[in-house]
Amino acid sequence: MSLDLNVYVEKLSDELIPKIVKRLNDFEMNVEIHPDFSFETQEGFLPFKFSLKNPHLEILKERKLISGFEIYIDNYDFDAEKESLKPKLSFFEKILGRKQINVEIAEPEVEKRLQKCTKVVNFVWHSGDSFELRFASLTSAILTELTNGVCCYPADDIWYENKNIVEVAYKEIKEYELTIKEKDLQYHEFTEW
Repeated sequence: MSLDLNVYVEKLSDELIPKIVKRLNDFEMNVEIHPDFSFETQEGFLPFKFSLKNPHLEILKERKLISGFEIYIDNYDFDAEKESLKPKLSFFEKILGRKQINVEIAEPEVEKRLQKCTKVVNFVWHSGDSFELRFASLTSAILTELTNGVCCYPADDIWYENKNIVEVAYKEIKEYELTIKEKDLQYHEFTEW
């Protein structure tokens, strides 16, 4: 099973990478991102080397681990997206002069911010690793925070507020991780890049 988060941004540059890593390290872990990562060329799995500073499970103490998520970056055009959502008129509706109805992507304030966006970053995580959620959620929230972007969980059409987005994501991650029992824990130890 996989889940997605989308972050819509005005600009995307590799200058954000050290800022993302620095911010990830604010959340009870020591993190390194793959040294070859670039927003210009990355597509597919993005690995993170990490160790948890205060894990709730003894088995994780002082272990160097690896996890990550899939990342895909595409161009984004608000007007084209909006146009694609309009229901198509039938032949008879066109003859009768019916107009296409305007369909909202999101609430007006969110749409106003989306209009400035030129890129969409898709974060995909899978349930086969207990830490993919941590990295996909935190990294997408941090990217949203750093770029004043727009974050969306498309499966349920949830558009997140930017205020405290990172702290809220971390709180939810911690709550989830505390429910994981050692017998259910799925992780990978770091060996090399």
